[in-house]
Amino acid sequence: MGESVLDGVNRIHYQSVEQFREALGHIWNVEVTQSDPGPTEIVVSATRVGDCLVYGGSANRTLLCSGQRSDDFWTISPITRSGTGSRYRGQQLDEGELLLLNPGGDVYQQVAAGHRQNAVSIPVALAERILEAEHLSSAEDMWKRWCVKSDPRITTHVARIAQMLLSESSAGHARTRASVDLAGKIIALVQKARQVRHAPSSLAQRRRIVGRAEALIRSRLDNPPSVIELCEATHASRRLLFYAFKELLGRSPYAHAKVLRLHAARRRILARRNERCVQEIGFDLGFWHSGQFAIDYARLFGESPSKTRLDSQRKG
Repeated sequence: MGESVLDGVNRIHYQSVEQFREALGHIWNVEVTQSDPGPTEIVVSATRVGDCLVYGGSANRTLLCSGQRSDDFWTISPITRSGTGSRYRGQQLDEGELLLLNPGGDVYQQVAAGHRQNAVSIPVALAERILEAEHLSSAEDMWKRWCVKSDPRITTHVARIAQMLLSESSAGHARTRASVDLAGKIIALVQKARQVRHAPSSLAQRRRIVGRAEALIRSRLDNPPSVIELCEATHASRRLLFYAFKELLGRSPYAHAKVLRLHAARRRILARRNERCVQEIGFDLGFWHSGQFAIDYARLFGESPSKTRLDSQRKG
């Protein structure tokens, strides 16, 4: 997301997960894939308050985000009614919760279609300063794990602050508000809320399994690994492998590998839009039957590979 996007309050419509991923690249380094078939539209609102970032978004398709957050920010996300039903690291998000996302932590988030979620990202150095000076609390202990706090009153307060800053009427005020004031207010509210859970050891094990399996799948998009190879790479049984994938990603290893390959195909088609290479791209990614590749592609993206190329040529 460039500087122009964060000058005041901006609302941007993205027509693909590739555009969305690139826009938020400074906040997290993630693979974004869609789980529902059809064309995707993602709406993001964002503003900058000093060095803090306030943003929110929703999509018309269920999205899966997996990767890592930036080391530079601590992110607080209030879960309101519009965001319930989504899942983070395998656990459902409920109304009234505050999701605290540690800097540099891994991301396994399933965002349900139509659900909206806002967030405030505070620079780590500023958050550490406030936690240690104002609350006599060790920021290092906070970073060790992600956690969820629950207090509907406080969650509503944080959500209202974010929504106010993202409203058109407050754009000018938001630009002049000092980041230390916003960060101090948010952190003070967070400190009052009660922690209800943090990552259990069993979840950490499943994250390791999925992380290792994903790394192998991505390294072999042209020749997806078999279940036995994934089990060997992760030292997990077939049952545990499938359970870990279903819990964290909402997909089986088979389905996840296919979605990653189809998204890789889409990125290559867009990058090589001036070449007549759609079938070749499919072959390069292990789709040996061009007809089936076109069918699978259209089921996921709501258009044929050739249409993606032609539309990209017109826009380019």
